[in-house]
Amino acid sequence: MSPLHVTRTPAPPPARGTVLALHGMMESGPTLRSAADTWAAAGWSVVAPDLRGHGRSPRWDPADRRHPGDRLAQDVVDLLDDLTGERAGHGPLVLFGHSAGGGVAAAAAVRRAGLVDGVVLEDPFWRLPVTRHQDPAVARQAHRGLVDRQAMTASELISWGRSRHPGWDPAELPEWAAAQHDADPALVRNGDVIPTPPWPQLLADLAGADVPVQVVTGSGPLAGMTVEHRRLLVARGAHLVVVPDANHFVRRDAPEAFARATTAFLERVAAR
Repeated sequence: MSPLHVTRTPAPPPARGTVLALHGMMESGPTLRSAADTWAAAGWSVVAPDLRGHGRSPRWDPADRRHPGDRLAQDVVDLLDDLTGERAGHGPLVLFGHSAGGGVAAAAAVRRAGLVDGVVLEDPFWRLPVTRHQDPAVARQAHRGLVDRQAMTASELISWGRSRHPGWDPAELPEWAAAQHDADPALVRNGDVIPTPPWPQLLADLAGADVPVQVVTGSGPLAGMTVEHRRLLVARGAHLVVVPDANHFVRRDAPEAFARATTAFLERVAAR
């Protein structure tokens, strides 16, 4: 049984299917609320866990000998198994993941390809060259930033987020700020949150299992998918959507374009 705390957004009955939605680093299930509301309005129930080390889920144990990214993926595999019984006869299941959650979603989908009907990823955090370990300097920088934000009050952090991201819907900021305070600094400092299977192979495995994959990224300078990423994605069968001017948080930078792309993908999955 998965230990993860989940936030559920039900669709009006009868639901067309279920989206299991994974947030990125230093976020939480509730930070996906706007996307979840969009998908629920389109008929899809949404289950959004807090990944280990985030929100109300258990903290990461530094003594755990499993690679942190693989531990995160195992938690999601366990949650997929939990959902199997309760979802019997309730339509297709789609895995969504943003950033590091995208890497976790793809790894979990490969391990349970018989249960998953589609995968949609928002600017997944996949490194080139492919490696199983985070750059220590990147981990240190992320850790310092998190510690600084956790020293702020909630209102200070919301104001900081509003000034840093003026294009985001202000309604997103309270949950975002709460997630920053709830994130586990030890996991961020370690940084090895991408599961160890090479991501190009994960995409090839999903294509081989006939599980469709859509990757939604942006054309902005802070988007993670480079030209080489995009080439590898398409070569391994993924459907690529590039949203003009959006950066790493496509759903916040361009919510309408993100909603159109992802709901269209869900329609295609439902029609299979």
